[in-house]
Amino acid sequence: MGSDQEKRLYPSSVNRRSFFRGVLHETFDWIEQAAQILNRLAKSQLSVDQSSPGETAEDGADKKPGAPASQHPVFLRPPGALPPIAFADTCSHCGKCVEACPAGCIKLSDAANGLPYIVARWSPCVVCDELACMNVCPTGALQPLDRVDQINMGQAEVNPERCLRTSDTGANEDCRICVDQCPVGPLALRVGESGLLEVGDGCTGCGVCEWSCPTEPPSITVRPSESLG
Repeated sequence: MGSDQEKRLYPSSVNRRSFFRGVLHETFDWIEQAAQILNRLAKSQLSVDQSSPGETAEDGADKKPGAPASQHPVFLRPPGALPPIAFADTCSHCGKCVEACPAGCIKLSDAANGLPYIVARWSPCVVCDELACMNVCPTGALQPLDRVDQINMGQAEVNPERCLRTSDTGANEDCRICVDQCPVGPLALRVGESGLLEVGDGCTGCGVCEWSCPTEPPSITVRPSESLG
């Protein structure tokens, strides 16, 4: 990404609030869009998540409503995390990143070998203004980053056979929820000329697209990064 383009996208830390406006300010727009799609597909055999945000999992996580308990969650390392092996060796399991996270999306449990993790389907990273988790880590397992676009938690991947835009059951539904909610915009996620979803190099792996997808299982998921997160 060129420097001029970076300045247009992320001119200052102040704009991190608008960077994730899709999560913080447009949730009700997403609910309305999802409700319209659900109404049109009510008699479909496609499994669609019909719950609303805010339900809480039994373990206290902000679990994505409707996600089956039997579905194995995908653990993402928090932003700024070292590569997997180095992260596991360096993290002291102190939980300071969990305490500092204003969104409550970072969890710490034996499920991830005692390491801090994020499950995008339950609660995505909101890349807070303070980049709090990185700045409170005492061991260096989370490395402070200079810019939001340096975050590399993972890469979004689309399943066209499940996506409402392209699946047979979805009947080519013009669903744009993940695209509209994506905080980065077309550099990360867009609808291509063919009508298919396209993931770009600007994807940070934040998981907002996976969290907002109305199908269950989600049609777009984040594959964890193996490099610096």
